[in-house]
Amino acid sequence: MAEQQKTAAATAEAEAIDLGEFSGLLEKDFKVKKDDSEKLQQLVRNLALAAQSRSETTTISSNAIKSIKSLIAGIDKMLTTQVNEILHAPEVREMEGTWRGLWYLINNTETDTKLKIRVMNISKEQLADTLEDYEGQMWDQSPIFKKVYTDEYSMLGGEPIGCIIGA
Repeated sequence: MAEQQKTAAATAEAEAIDLGEFSGLLEKDFKVKKDDSEKLQQLVRNLALAAQSRSETTTISSNAIKSIKSLIAGIDKMLTTQVNEILHAPEVREMEGTWRGLWYLINNTETDTKLKIRVMNISKEQLADTLEDYEGQMWDQSPIFKKVYTDEYSMLGGEPIGCIIGA
């Protein structure tokens, strides 16, 4: 019961944050040109929405700059958390590992004017599926065979692939 009243009071307090409070504080602390007043109003709307959604205990002090810095810090913390979740997702880590491997291959390869490194965006699973679909004598009909072999050997001056490395 007490918890519900506390939550209801916090929600009411968060809903009480409106454009008027922010506008009053900003007009008191800042001298705004008439050209920038519309941009300022949009900024105030965005900050008010951020204040409402950020926390149930958001309070606005009489110092507009302090309130804005507090809101920006809250938004920054929220964005940092979300970006960290994205960067530590298994799919992103796997992709990052693949790109690091490619970077290592390129940086540790002896360079020559004739050396070309080509990258084909295909996973091992896709390659295995293609090999299963075109078993035996049908292999030369597969799209991978055409890309790796036919496209280079059937053309005068073609440059055949010398090595295929899987990641």
